[in-house]
Order: sequence, then C-alpha cells, then structure tokens
Amino acid sequence: MSQSFCRPIFLMSPPTRAWQLRGRANFRSRQAGTADATRARAEWSRLADAIVEAGGEVVVMPPESDALTGLIYTAESGELFRDDQSQLRFLLPHMASPHRQPEAALIKRFIEATLQLPTHQVQHTWEAQGDAIRAAHGDQIIHTYGVGPDQRTSQAAYLEVAPRLSPQHLQLGFKADPWFHGNTFLQFFRRRSDAIGLVCPEALLDGELERLLAFVGPDLPLVEISVEESLGYDTNALQVCNTILAPSTFSDTARQVAARLDLTVQTLALDELFTKGGGAPVCLTNRLWGLDLAELPERVRWSLNPSIEAHTPL
Repeated sequence: MSQSFCRPIFLMSPPTRAWQLRGRANFRSRQAGTADATRARAEWSRLADAIVEAGGEVVVMPPESDALTGLIYTAESGELFRDDQSQLRFLLPHMASPHRQPEAALIKRFIEATLQLPTHQVQHTWEAQGDAIRAAHGDQIIHTYGVGPDQRTSQAAYLEVAPRLSPQHLQLGFKADPWFHGNTFLQFFRRRSDAIGLVCPEALLDGELERLLAFVGPDLPLVEISVEESLGYDTNALQVCNTILAPSTFSDTARQVAARLDLTVQTLALDELFTKGGGAPVCLTNRLWGLDLAELPERVRWSLNPSIEAHTPL
C-alpha cells in the first residue's frame, strides 16, 4: 500500500512549557526523576514530525492550562464512532486517575468547537484507546480491563462502549501490575491484507490467551513477547502507513515481525515522555478512525503549522 492511499489522522496534545510529572500513576513515572519540559516538547515535536513524514497527519489539541499534565497522552482522550443514524460522534473518556478526570471537559470543547462533532460522555471508567486495540482492521476491536492496583478501564465499560465502536469485539482481562493499559502488552501491525499480533501472555488473566486466539482466528499469527519486551513497550510502537515509530527499546522480536510485513522501523528517543512519563508513541496519539482530511480546519494541522508555538502560547 503506497502512502498516497493512506492518510491516518492522529489527535495529539503538546506539553506546556511548565509540563511536569504529576500523577505518577504507572511503573515508570513512579520511579522517575524530575521531567524536563523543554526536552519533552522537543520529543513531542519530533514524534509529530515523524507521523507526517510517514504519511499521516496530526490534529493538535492545545492545552488550556499547565494543570492537565496527562493530556499529552491522548490515547485515552476518547474514540470516534458512528451512531444509529451513521453520524460521526466522539466518545468522551472517564479517567480513573482524579488528576486526569477534568480532561474530558477540555476534549469536549475542542471536539465540538473545532471538529464540529457532537460528543457523548461515557459513564463507566474508560480510558479509550489505552484499552481498545484494533486487530486485523479498524472494526475488529479488543477491549481490555485490568485487575490489580494499576487498573484503569473498568470491566463494566465494555457493554457501554464496545457495541458503539465496532461490530466485532472481545473483552480481555489482564493483570494490572505492572501493566495498566491493554496497549502495554498487545498490538497488531498490518500490511495490505496481512496482520501480525504481538502479545505478552504473562499479562493476561488465566484463559484469556485462548479466547484471544479464537477471536483473531488461525489466519492471524500472534507472536509472543516476554515480560521484559512488553515493559520496553514493544506494543506501544505506532504504525503510520508502512512505518513503525518505536521507542529505542523496540526488541529484536518486534523488529522481526516488522520485517515479515515489510514495514520500516524508525526509533525515537523519548527520555522524558516515555522513560520518565511512561508513554510511548501509541500513548501519545489517538487514531481518529473515520475522519477525513478534508474535514480538518487548516489551523489545527501539524503539517501546515509544524511548531508547538503555532498552536498554543503555553
């Protein structure tokens, strides 16, 4: 598939000049030192540049204050879906961490005012694409929930969310320590009609690997990765067209999967956002499935305004 036929759109939100680690709610951020906001902004910009260079587009959602430090991890910002009348709408998240719960109001304002889309607030605790992983294609979604001290999305959110997002869906439970989202142990890479999954079996609750295998079927290979490889965020590498944007910890196992699909791997140094903050390229982006480039205002497109300062004074 050539890049001219592939224009995935991703929602991102940049760190402010005063950005810092606030909640420290994952295994990386708990033990991290003080974050450097200037370096974090440079890392974020390099990721946005890389997405555009790979054939994608970035929609920039500007911060409104320095307080919402978790907003940069937009994977949890919600999901586009079509309602019963086939109208495009946006599901707003219900964050688990108290310091992130106010993000939904900002996201609502941006989606409604800038993208001109109606929104719907999810009632159960739900962290969107952190726990909604596409398998063979965009309409085959695996919804995850954790059991343990680092759980985020609730098990109850599945019935509220899954039928809205896709006709094919499965719910999987995992051990929420040290994993905290499904995208920290599960990912799928695709090329034309082929797809290969990466999964860390040790992250799953008993019996869930078998259910996952049955859901994806025998024609979609699942490659197992170790606990160490999953904690290096193999599954948090972001595919943009035929390029995988990965953290520098991307393992040989994951690289072999990329090679089988003839995908190019580009690694990015994300010492502040990932090593300290706990969020790699997937965590820092939200794929806006179903949105067309022509529907985007030019002012929010990174390809046309490729600097954080062009989008926010903060």
